Parts: sequence; structure tokens; C-alpha cells
Amino acid sequence: GVDLIYLNATKHNVVMVQYKMLEADRSGKSTDWLYRPDAQFGKEIARMDKFARSHAPGSLEYRINPQVFYLRFVRRDEALGHKTINMTIDHYRVLEKDPACRGPKGAFRVSYETLGGRYLRQEGFLDLIHGGYIGAYAKTTRDLATLIDEVLKGNRALVAAVQSSLVRKS
Repeated sequence: GVDLIYLNATKHNVVMVQYKMLEADRSGKSTDWLYRPDAQFGKEIARMDKFARSHAPGSLEYRINPQVFYLRFVRRDEALGHKTINMTIDHYRVLEKDPACRGPKGAFRVSYETLGGRYLRQEGFLDLIHGGYIGAYAKTTRDLATLIDEVLKGNRALVAAVQSSLVRKS
């Protein structure tokens, strides 16, 4: 259920992202973009919950949010990174209870309008990852890095963005 893994080897944090497609509102009443979850999405969140266990932070570690799994909502057929909505699974669960996230027929949906600006933009999201302010603590990151290595050894594919410090040779 994970589409992209950000592994910051310098700050020892990892963030895993699942992409969801926003569709143009076809009701003709707005120019908003919407995501309507299906039954499969509930199963995907349940699988993420199995891996969501967090270890205690090290004595010199700090995270604004140690959650590993994030959702990224992107407009269908648009360039990635532009006008994306990023949020934790916990934030998504809060929105599920928010009456503002209900459509005219009462169905839950995520959209720019219903969020009212309450989401992480692409630049801020990446800055938080690069700074080590979000994502798993170091112990969890080590465990997940081992899992990623095993996936690769099993001849499976994955997409990862890795940040590490460069060591200059003299």
C-alpha cells in the first residue's frame, strides 16, 4: 500500500507515502477536486496500522510527529508536486468525523474546499522530512530499512527518495 518511501539517513527518519487521486468535481457547482474513499482504502489503512508501532525516541531525538504513514492526494493528470495535499493517517481519521467533509448526500470526501487549508503543502512536507521533524524515530527507521533491504533482496521493486550526507574524499 506504500507508493513512495522517503529515507533520511542523515536524520534517521523514514516517511512512507501512499498516493490517492483527486478527481475534478463534475457536479458543475464548483471547481474543487475530490477524493472519495472506497472499501479497498479501508483495507490499506488497516495494513498500515499493523506497521504503525513507534519505538520510544532516543535521548537526543525529537519529532513533531513520529508517524510513518502519510497520504498524498494529487490531481489526476497533473504534474506531481503541484497542488498536492499531504496528511498523516491520524489527520485523515479526524477528517472522517468532520461534518464539513461530507458531501450533499452525506458521503465522506477529501477536497480542497472541505479541508479549508488544513493540510501540508509539498514544500513544507519535504522540509519537515529533510529536517528530521516528521517520520519514524531512529529505531523504527532502522527496522524499516531492514525491511526495505529484504524487499530489494527478494527482487521486488520500490520507489525511494534517500537523503544522506556526502563524504568528500581528500
